[in-house]
Formats: sequence, structure tokens, C-alpha cells
Amino acid sequence: MLEYGSLSTYTGWASGDGFLKAFEELFAKRVSNEQWRQIYPSIARENCKSIEVVSLAIMTALVVLLLVSFINEQARGNLALYAMMLASVLATYLVTRHTSPANEKAIGFLMYLLISLCLVYAAILGTVFNPNQNACTFPAFILAVSVFFTDKSTRMIVCIAIHTFIFVCMTLLFVDPAFVASDIINSCVFAAAGIFVSFHQFSVKTQRAIAELRLAELSEKDLLTGVKNRNSFELALDGYPEKCQQALGCVYLDLNGLHELNDSKGHASGDAMLKYVGAALREELGEENTYRIGGDEFVAFVLDPNEGELERRAAAISRMVEKASYHVSIGVARDLQPKIDMKSLLKRAELAMYDDKRRYYQQEGIDRRHRPEATPQG
Repeated sequence: MLEYGSLSTYTGWASGDGFLKAFEELFAKRVSNEQWRQIYPSIARENCKSIEVVSLAIMTALVVLLLVSFINEQARGNLALYAMMLASVLATYLVTRHTSPANEKAIGFLMYLLISLCLVYAAILGTVFNPNQNACTFPAFILAVSVFFTDKSTRMIVCIAIHTFIFVCMTLLFVDPAFVASDIINSCVFAAAGIFVSFHQFSVKTQRAIAELRLAELSEKDLLTGVKNRNSFELALDGYPEKCQQALGCVYLDLNGLHELNDSKGHASGDAMLKYVGAALREELGEENTYRIGGDEFVAFVLDPNEGELERRAAAISRMVEKASYHVSIGVARDLQPKIDMKSLLKRAELAMYDDKRRYYQQEGIDRRHRPEATPQG
């Protein structure tokens, strides 16, 4: 970390060590493939907005240039190029407006299409149409592309390198020799700057997206068991009838003996039991629709379960838990479309769980008279 006022810091920067350290820190923030898969939907949404914003800005500028070309005879030679570019960007904008941000592949394609349109347009304008002056549009567009759009750094490097190579070739073919050297140097320098900016933007945006993802996970998950928490349960509950096509199943689970385990062996042992049961639920029912709704109560939903599937899964969970000498009570219920009543479904699964709990304690011969009997939720 840079310490202002430190003589060693200034010496390090003067010798180049400070710059190298900063450069390494910038590129050290790598994103794994799994993290990229998780954050790419939010990156794609940002890119979708950027496509629309950049398209509107370019179209506005092109309309102005078209009007100027009608008035100014010197600019009239660029009229065809302006018109073709305007039509291309307008088509890209309209397609983007009708493309869902969730369609990540389409958004990625449209992003690179717009980038190519901008850079090729800038290359043609700066070489074919204006061979007797320095090209300014291409370097400006290279930097703009790096600022507005985000993708894996390797892809952006390849994109910038290819278009810079095209510009250099067109410069050699069409530009007055007096301007060739300066145009090539400018394009390469700005391409390098664009790559640096692209790396920085990628690092900033991905780290922000990862932080947002972690915050969302903390707000939605029960950290002890790894399943979703009560807050997530309340938010998601009413939406389940729309998620299934034929039926919705509910699995209601309660731990047997958790309070006694906490009292006899301590809360660490109770936590271990909760973690084990949470892992069993995740393995059998997945994480997406599994919730811890109370101290020792869990609820999971199964979309479109077959006849008897809920009972088989409940039995599998019981067997997994019993391997660790723990015991749970499980109740299941199933509703068919189009008459899925979430309150009734939960109530029936809960009552079935209490029936299972009573059978367990009767079979075990455990006297629970000195403990207040749990009652179903109203």
C-alpha cells in the first residue's frame, strides 16, 4: 500500500519498483471461472444498458453530423458513411431493446457487434475519408469502448488488438505518408491505454459484483446450515405456485432431541447436529428451495414431484441422518395445479411432521411430559 510522505516509497516509484507493485496489485485480483459464472448475469445487464446508452449517444452525434454534411459542402463527402453507420447502430439498438438481459450470449454478441461497428467506422473515417490529417476518432473510440463495456480481459485484449491491426493496415494503405507514423504510434499507444483501462474496469466491476453477491448470500442464507433462512422463505413463499407446472410438494422437518443435546453436551454438539441435517437436506433436495425457518425446523419445496417421490426423499433423508445417530421427524404434503394453497400445503406438511414426531417418541419410549409439547403453527 502506498504510504504518502515516505522517502522509501518515493524512491521505489522513482526506480520503477512502486509502479511494478501497483501493476501487480491491479492484475492480482483474478476471478475464477465459478465466480465469473455467478456474476456474469449482472455484468451482462450492465453491458445491455451500456449498449443502449452508447448507441443513443452515437446516433445523436451522427444525426448532427448528417445535418452538418447537408449544410457544409466540405463535409458532404462523409454523408454516405454517416448514413450507413446510423442505420447500423439503429438496428443494433432496436435489437438490444427487444433482447432480454437474461439472454447473456445475445447481449455479448450485440456488445461486440457495436464495438466493431464503432472501431471500423472510426478506422474508415480516419483513413479512407480523411487521409490528409491525423486520425482522432479511432483513439477516442478505443478508450470509450474500454470504459463502457466489460468482459473477460483476454477477449477485450483480442478485440482491441484486432481492430488496432486493421487500423494500422488501413493507415498504411490510404493515409498520406506524412501522417502514417504519427497515426500508427497514436493508435498503438491508445490501444495499450485501452487495454490497461479495460483491465482496471474489469477488476473494479467484477470485485464489486462479487461483493454484492456475497452480501446477497449473507442476507439470504443461514450461515450455520448452508440452507436459505427465514427471510428468504417469507419472500419466496407466494411465488412457488407459479414455479411448478403440475404439482408442488412440501417437506417439513424437525430435529428430535436438539434441546436435550444442547443441555447435555453443549451448543457445539447441537450446532454439529444442525450442520449435519442441513447437509443432508442440501444433498437430497438441493439448496435453491430449502429453508431453515426456526431453531430446529426446516422446510423444503419440491417442484412437480411424482406420486410417492416426497415419501422416498423423506425416507432417504432419515436414513442419512440416522447414520450419524441423529433423528428427525418429517412430514410431507402435495398439492396439484391449479389449486395450490401455500398456507394449506404448509399446514398439512407440518401436521404430518408432528404425527411422525409422536410416533418416534412412542416407539423410543421417551417421556416428554416434563417438556412443554410443541404445537403446530397457526
